[in-house]
This record gives sequence, structure tokens and C-alpha cells, in this order.
Amino acid sequence: MKILAHAFTMVPTDDLASAVSAHVAGGLTVYWRPDPRTALLGVNDRACVMVEDDSSERTLGSGPVLLVDDVTKIGLYDDSSWAIPPVDVPVGNYAASNLDGIILRYLDLTRLEDTIPRAWFGDALDEQKVE
Repeated sequence: MKILAHAFTMVPTDDLASAVSAHVAGGLTVYWRPDPRTALLGVNDRACVMVEDDSSERTLGSGPVLLVDDVTKIGLYDDSSWAIPPVDVPVGNYAASNLDGIILRYLDLTRLEDTIPRAWFGDALDEQKVE
């Protein structure tokens, strides 16, 4: 697995409307609502925050999500476990591991639709193709 970028910060909530409103009031723009419990917000065509009403994420708390080439290649260390095992999400695959209480979140864009800009997630794939 190769880490490509910091995709965004996961911000779990139990009140999506209030959390999104607070981020918008703080200057962010809602870019995408993949489902009724999730909102991706950012600035200057770059995602900053994903606000999600999800009990598993609330248990883990807020934290960074790393963009990787392939979530399915993540291997656990001896002292780690899955906080959220690899799952399909609208853009690809997602997982979170727990290493001694430190939560590491990973996302790949293997199923990202062409209508959603890769740059929102910090993916410079288009630039890499030019090399």
C-alpha cells in the first residue's frame, strides 16, 4: 500500500445538519452529499472535512483520512486490529485500524465517478500520468 495524500479529516457527529452548518459558517463549501448521513466540505476545490453521522466513526472520534492506492493491501501489525474492516464506500474502499489506541483511517478512489474531481481528495493522479 502506498500513501498518496491526506484526503480530509473525518468529523463524526450525531447531528449532521448542525455540524454541516457550523462548517459552512466557518467558510467551507459543501462539495458532495454521497448519502443522507454524509457531507464532504472544503475550500478552493480541495476537501477539508467529511462530516458523517455514523456510530462507528463517533466511537473512533475525529481524525485524518489518508488517501492510499489500494485499501485491500493494508496489512495489520501484531499490536493492531481493525476498528473498521475494509468496506466498500461510494468512491472506493475505506478502512480504519487501531494501533495501541491510535486510529489510522485509509481511503482509496478505485470507484470514483468521473463527475467527482479527484483533486477534492488530494489525488494528483492526473499529474502523475504526465510524467
